[in-house]
Amino acid sequence: MGLKEKNDYLKVNNAKELLHALKNKESHILIGGDFKKEFVENTQLPLSENERMGFDLGFQGTAGIWSEIFYQIINVAGKGSKQQKKIDSKIRNYNLNKLNENEILLSLRQLEY
Repeated sequence: MGLKEKNDYLKVNNAKELLHALKNKESHILIGGDFKKEFVENTQLPLSENERMGFDLGFQGTAGIWSEIFYQIINVAGKGSKQQKKIDSKIRNYNLNKLNENEILLSLRQLEY
Protein backbone atom coordinates (compact mmCIF):
# COMPACT_ATOMS: atom_id res chain seq x y z
CA MET A 1 0.00 0.00 0.00
CA GLY A 2 1.14 3.59 -0.49
CA LEU A 3 2.55 5.59 2.36
CA LYS A 4 0.65 8.42 4.08
CA GLU A 5 2.66 11.59 3.70
CA LYS A 6 2.56 14.77 5.73
CA ASN A 7 -0.17 17.07 4.40
CA ASP A 8 -2.36 13.95 4.15
CA TYR A 9 -1.23 12.93 0.65
CA LEU A 10 -1.14 9.25 -0.20
CA LYS A 11 2.06 8.50 -2.10
CA VAL A 12 1.78 5.63 -4.60
CA ASN A 13 4.69 3.78 -6.16
CA ASN A 14 3.04 1.62 -8.83
CA ALA A 15 -0.16 1.10 -10.83
CA LYS A 16 -1.62 -1.38 -8.33
CA GLU A 17 -1.31 1.11 -5.45
CA LEU A 18 -2.73 3.89 -7.65
CA LEU A 19 -5.78 1.82 -8.63
CA HIS A 20 -6.39 0.97 -4.97
CA ALA A 21 -6.19 4.67 -4.01
CA LEU A 22 -8.54 5.65 -6.85
CA LYS A 23 -11.07 2.99 -5.84
CA ASN A 24 -10.94 4.30 -2.25
CA LYS A 25 -11.44 7.86 -3.53
CA GLU A 26 -8.42 9.19 -1.65
CA SER A 27 -8.63 12.98 -1.65
CA HIS A 28 -4.96 13.57 -2.59
CA ILE A 29 -2.68 11.09 -4.34
CA LEU A 30 1.00 11.86 -4.90
CA ILE A 31 2.70 10.19 -7.85
CA GLY A 32 6.45 10.51 -7.93
CA GLY A 33 9.77 8.84 -8.48
CA ASP A 34 10.10 6.10 -11.07
CA PHE A 35 6.33 5.61 -11.28
CA LYS A 36 5.69 9.20 -12.47
CA LYS A 37 7.21 8.54 -15.91
CA GLU A 38 5.26 5.28 -16.32
CA PHE A 39 2.05 7.03 -15.23
CA VAL A 40 2.43 9.86 -17.76
CA GLU A 41 3.27 7.48 -20.62
CA ASN A 42 0.41 5.03 -19.99
CA THR A 43 -2.49 7.11 -18.64
CA GLN A 44 -5.14 9.04 -20.53
CA LEU A 45 -4.87 12.25 -18.55
CA PRO A 46 -8.09 14.11 -17.65
CA LEU A 47 -8.94 17.55 -19.00
CA SER A 48 -7.88 20.51 -16.88
CA GLU A 49 -10.62 22.42 -15.05
CA ASN A 50 -10.47 25.26 -17.62
CA GLU A 51 -10.58 22.85 -20.58
CA ARG A 52 -13.54 21.03 -19.07
CA MET A 53 -15.44 24.28 -18.37
CA GLY A 54 -14.86 25.56 -21.91
CA PHE A 55 -15.98 22.24 -23.36
CA ASP A 56 -19.16 22.21 -21.26
CA LEU A 57 -19.98 25.84 -22.09
CA GLY A 58 -19.46 25.21 -25.79
CA PHE A 59 -22.03 22.42 -25.72
CA GLN A 60 -24.42 24.27 -23.41
CA GLY A 61 -24.09 21.75 -20.60
CA THR A 62 -24.84 18.60 -22.61
CA ALA A 63 -21.21 17.74 -23.31
CA GLY A 64 -20.76 15.82 -20.06
CA ILE A 65 -23.39 13.26 -20.96
CA TRP A 66 -22.17 12.67 -24.51
CA SER A 67 -18.48 12.73 -23.63
CA GLU A 68 -19.01 10.05 -20.96
CA ILE A 69 -20.78 7.77 -23.45
CA PHE A 70 -18.05 8.21 -26.07
CA TYR A 71 -15.29 7.79 -23.46
CA GLN A 72 -16.73 4.47 -22.23
CA ILE A 73 -16.98 3.12 -25.79
CA ILE A 74 -13.40 4.13 -26.58
CA ASN A 75 -12.09 2.80 -23.25
CA VAL A 76 -13.69 -0.64 -23.78
CA ALA A 77 -12.44 -0.93 -27.37
CA GLY A 78 -9.03 0.63 -26.74
CA LYS A 79 -5.66 -0.96 -26.18
CA GLY A 80 -4.13 -1.40 -22.77
CA SER A 81 -4.37 -3.72 -19.81
CA LYS A 82 -7.56 -4.16 -17.84
CA GLN A 83 -5.86 -2.49 -14.86
CA GLN A 84 -4.81 0.52 -16.97
CA LYS A 85 -8.34 0.92 -18.36
CA LYS A 86 -9.69 1.01 -14.80
CA ILE A 87 -7.12 3.68 -13.89
CA ASP A 88 -8.02 5.73 -16.98
CA SER A 89 -11.69 5.53 -16.08
CA LYS A 90 -11.33 6.47 -12.41
CA ILE A 91 -8.74 9.21 -12.90
CA ARG A 92 -11.36 11.34 -14.62
CA ASN A 93 -12.69 12.18 -11.14
CA TYR A 94 -9.42 13.92 -10.26
CA ASN A 95 -7.67 17.19 -11.05
CA LEU A 96 -4.05 16.76 -12.02
CA ASN A 97 -1.40 19.20 -10.77
CA LYS A 98 2.25 18.97 -11.74
CA LEU A 99 4.13 19.89 -8.57
CA ASN A 100 7.59 19.70 -10.13
CA GLU A 101 9.50 17.58 -12.66
CA ASN A 102 9.32 14.51 -10.41
CA GLU A 103 5.86 14.69 -8.82
CA ILE A 104 2.21 14.89 -9.84
CA LEU A 105 -0.60 15.48 -7.35
CA LEU A 106 -4.07 14.12 -8.06
CA SER A 107 -6.88 15.89 -6.17
CA LEU A 108 -10.38 14.46 -6.01
CA ARG A 109 -12.83 16.81 -7.68
CA GLN A 110 -15.40 18.16 -5.27
CA LEU A 111 -18.86 19.29 -6.22
CA GLU A 112 -19.42 22.83 -5.06
CA TYR A 113 -22.93 24.14 -4.66
